[in-house]
Amino acid sequence: MKYILSALLLLASLTACQQKKEYKFPRTAAEDTEKIMSDQYWSYWTPEVQAKIDADIEKNRKADATFTVGCIAEGTQVKVEQISSDFGFGASSFNWDQLGKKRYNKIYKELFGTLFNRATVAFYWREIELEKGKKRFVAEEWDSENWWNKCENPHMQPHWRRPPTEPIIEWCKSRGVAVHGHPLVWGHMSIQSPDWLRDDLPAHELAALDTLDKFRVEKKAERNCPTYDKLSGDEIAAIVPEYTRLLEERVFGNLQEIMEYYDGRVDSWDVVNESYTEHRYNTQIPGSKLCKSARYGLMPGDYVYRSFDLAAKVNKSNATLYINETHSDSKTKNANFYSDQIKTLLERGAKIDAVGIQMHLMRKHRNAELVAQGKDIWSPQRAYYVLDKLAENNLPMCMSEITITSPNSDYRGEMIQSIVAVNLYRLWFSYPNMTAITWWNLVDDCGYKGEPTISGLFTRDMKPKLAYHALYNLIHKEWRTNKTLTPDSEGNIVWRGFTGKYRITWTNSKGEKQEAIYHLK
Repeated sequence: MKYILSALLLLASLTACQQKKEYKFPRTAAEDTEKIMSDQYWSYWTPEVQAKIDADIEKNRKADATFTVGCIAEGTQVKVEQISSDFGFGASSFNWDQLGKKRYNKIYKELFGTLFNRATVAFYWREIELEKGKKRFVAEEWDSENWWNKCENPHMQPHWRRPPTEPIIEWCKSRGVAVHGHPLVWGHMSIQSPDWLRDDLPAHELAALDTLDKFRVEKKAERNCPTYDKLSGDEIAAIVPEYTRLLEERVFGNLQEIMEYYDGRVDSWDVVNESYTEHRYNTQIPGSKLCKSARYGLMPGDYVYRSFDLAAKVNKSNATLYINETHSDSKTKNANFYSDQIKTLLERGAKIDAVGIQMHLMRKHRNAELVAQGKDIWSPQRAYYVLDKLAENNLPMCMSEITITSPNSDYRGEMIQSIVAVNLYRLWFSYPNMTAITWWNLVDDCGYKGEPTISGLFTRDMKPKLAYHALYNLIHKEWRTNKTLTPDSEGNIVWRGFTGKYRITWTNSKGEKQEAIYHLK
């Protein structure tokens, strides 16, 4: 398998060589694949593992097809061309019109509808409603390409990585790109909640909340402590009753307003983001007025279950409702907690349609350089454990946020990123419950503060990196089926191919050109 992978990366290297003239490849990609990744790395990605992946791709991503073309001219063949994939290949769209040059923005936008058939659109509450009562759905002047092109320090702007939603959704819908909204409810109030959330509170409640926040921050290091003070959620609610009322009204009101506005135009939602600690530390108590989040602070009582309950009621167009989690990726025990959380919510009747799984190789103890050395970080064995554990809930799954860094910006760094990405994408694509994979930060130096600057598929000046070419070859070449077939005596053609839509063209017995669209499921 190393040699098959090497051939794929060699093709990526040759393509990159045509576009990036500063690259001078002293060795073949095959030699690089052997030398760059350690023997320990390849001891995980063995020929047996790769053979299993190949077999699972054949079994889980393909189907048998029969189509009747009828009477055709003698000797005429039928062309079968796959034009779309049922599997979702996505990316976040968080830097829409923000890259500083018209050419950069054009390349970025056109990825949605060419490389990607799925886009994650930002609905973070803080930035979608910077001003109370005014949702940033429609673009204003400070969202325009011209404004960002003149902006000297884009990273410092309050709406950096948070573009208005309407232009992106219009673009995606016009090109058949599925839209995934992220997130509706997230307990990380320092990132998610608007600055005006505590407006209109009486002074004594603000003072009480400041005291509670200070205590929570001081206790944050105590990871095994399920609460950050001795008061229960209901006891805190009695101290800050107006905040308890406003928090519930505004958190759930935001969810309802957004879902109703985009009903029928957003295909799927992350209803609740990163909440497994609420289950792990038993802070989701049915009937409680406030949830003392073990990780974030105060949230409405039982907010995870109630968010899904409300989302199901306002989901008139039957968009797919996701739960999403980051902690499923780091330690196998966290996957256990996440899976058990989902099971408990389902048993209570929560309308969870699908499971989002994040995978971020970005921290010092979890990065692509360590992967290259063969450290046990998302090895295939760990990946299968996480996927198998979450699959116990019998729900579709999505790799919802993927970060794979280049350890550095040179050729070796790009090769490591490419090799790690190809192997993991192949494994995820092969898994039966998997429906989509979403790359998170498309462009270097465009992540959230504190995230690595070289985790993109493109450099900051929108030059494609080796990982881009490698993934393009997978998505649009290796995982597409195109054939030229001869019909049988009854005018039927038969083939096995990747699921998706096909354009079938032939010439009938009258010499007329014929075309049909066929959906292989």
